[in-house]
Amino acid sequence: MKLTTLVTALLGGMLTFSSVAAEMSPTEQANIEKVVHQYLVSHPEILIEMSNALRAKQETQQADADKELLKQHANQIFKQADDPVAGNPQGSLTIVEFVDYNCGYCKRSAPLVQELLKKDKEIRYIYKEFPILSDTSVYASKAALAVNALYPAKYEAFHNALMAHQGALKTNDDVVSIAKSLGLDWSKISTKANDPAIDKKIAMNHAMAQTLNITGTPAFIIGDQLLRGAPQSLEMLEDSVKQARSK
Repeated sequence: MKLTTLVTALLGGMLTFSSVAAEMSPTEQANIEKVVHQYLVSHPEILIEMSNALRAKQETQQADADKELLKQHANQIFKQADDPVAGNPQGSLTIVEFVDYNCGYCKRSAPLVQELLKKDKEIRYIYKEFPILSDTSVYASKAALAVNALYPAKYEAFHNALMAHQGALKTNDDVVSIAKSLGLDWSKISTKANDPAIDKKIAMNHAMAQTLNITGTPAFIIGDQLLRGAPQSLEMLEDSVKQARSK
């Protein structure tokens, strides 16, 4: 057997080898370990190949698990009547985003999302308010859901204004100022934000995020793909949309 074939076989089946090794003499084990060690020292690139292969396998397994979760919970993800919707409510493709208004990555993604919706008029875009970073995140999300309940046509403008705010929302007054700058009735929004139904909605979003193994923001659901983290460019978003539509 060639050395490369021997080493590959050993590395590819360590569990089997370990069970066989138990029946070897100490000398035999030492000789094989020496061969493997010498080969890896001479060909360290094989470790990179193994690492890449393992990562690719793990990503495939994660994607398969995500697809099954999305299928199981499709109604809660895509068909909640009280979810804020942007883009085309009758669009042929639905995208879902879990967001926090104090998330820097969400803020960087927001202009890309807005550009995508301008270019592609067949996207129905759902926002899942998922405040996880601070008390002002919670306050902003409750206000946004209140706006959606009272003035659904104004939600998208309010959402985008919150995302456009430079830096973190330091106090609740920042949220109030943004609402008033859009001509929204803050007294009505404030009252609605304290509705227990708003708290229940946020709790449901948190529960769904936990079910989907979403631990940070932003997270995107595009077709049967669950993308954790911010896209680096509009092209990345568009590629995910193309993949979703090709299935």
